[in-house]
Amino acid sequence: MSIKSITYKHYSKLLPVWAVTALLVVTALLHAISAHAQAYPRRPVTIVVPFPPGAATDSFARAAGKRMGEWLGQPFIIDNRSGASGRIGTDFVARAAPDGHTLLWGSSGPLVISPVWGEGKPPYDTLRDFAPVSVFAKIPFILVVHPSVPATSLKQLLAVVKSRPGKLTYASSGVGGTSHLAGELFKSMSKIDLLHVPYKGTALFATELIAGQVDMAFAGPTTTLPHLKTGRMRGIAITGSERSSLVPDIPTLNEAGVPGYEFTQWYALLTPAKVPSEILSTLHSALLKSMDDAEVKKRVSVEGGAFAPGTPEQFAAFLRTELDKNAKMIQAAGLKRE
Repeated sequence: MSIKSITYKHYSKLLPVWAVTALLVVTALLHAISAHAQAYPRRPVTIVVPFPPGAATDSFARAAGKRMGEWLGQPFIIDNRSGASGRIGTDFVARAAPDGHTLLWGSSGPLVISPVWGEGKPPYDTLRDFAPVSVFAKIPFILVVHPSVPATSLKQLLAVVKSRPGKLTYASSGVGGTSHLAGELFKSMSKIDLLHVPYKGTALFATELIAGQVDMAFAGPTTTLPHLKTGRMRGIAITGSERSSLVPDIPTLNEAGVPGYEFTQWYALLTPAKVPSEILSTLHSALLKSMDDAEVKKRVSVEGGAFAPGTPEQFAAFLRTELDKNAKMIQAAGLKRE
């Protein structure tokens, strides 16, 4: 006879009434605790995207979240809380209950650039206020030049820039953004002098580059690919650690002449700090499982990205490295908020 099949009648023959009552209470509590532990998620899960709908941050969160919800039995709802370059939504999650029902679809800007960007730092602390789940994907920039720039390789481009220090310009989507810092890292590691020209958004600087108002830029594949095909931009190098399958003929900066260079836009899942380890493990497994889905793979590929999964511990170490790298770069370049 199993323990589960033993009834009150069986117990009462062997034990005094008080002992039977206590045993049954303990058994009921253990069943309740077990059921509670297995209940996550107990209601719909909110993934906060700290940017407006439409960009890679949003589309990745929606694709992965849909599959995670299907596997975990509750809908994963996207909440776009944009503003202050991603800091509003990020801070909202930092203050949320650590029960696994409010998550952050994080990215490099709010998490490892804003916290080390001089005055006006965000109210949250990236390392203290979040529990990292995993990096989801990374998207490299492509270093592109206007066709009038007499260079078809990185070696030639560096020679041109060094012959005209401070004269050639590079565009970005704004001061302190990822495309700006990609350029600053390029300047620092190449020991060259370029003039930064910030714009309000990627679309505007792409238009200006095509028109020849600026000489070069670091821009994502979705922005540059149509213009590379028509010849209105010329691809020089990729900022990632590997070549892109979308433009396999364009080398990385590392292999083309700037050893050690790597700078990507990355997207990741985090929870508020102090979330139970069981929930963190469940989310980690579901996120990695989403990367096997055909639709999710297609979404990442269309954006020119590549999956970059890892353990929570590896993600935590990555965050520390990124914060340190960006802080040193910003200080060395003397960059200030505008």
